[in-house]
Amino acid sequence: MNFKDFLMQEYELGEKSTRDYITRFNGIVDRGIYKGESQLTASMEVAIEKEFEKSKGHYILALKRYIEFQKKRSTN
Repeated sequence: MNFKDFLMQEYELGEKSTRDYITRFNGIVDRGIYKGESQLTASMEVAIEKEFEKSKGHYILALKRYIEFQKKRSTN
């Protein structure tokens, strides 16, 4: 299962919402904020708030859900 499938199944999101999550997550990775950590740290939250000031809540949620996806994937 990939992140897209996880979002659609776990949270019953549609195509557009799923694409938005993936785009946000990719933005976090592209800016070097997330590098594979297994949990969201305070410094990552600060960096997201600074980088994505107007939509920080959406970006933090996208990262939280990606980390949740990684944890579920590693236990299967």
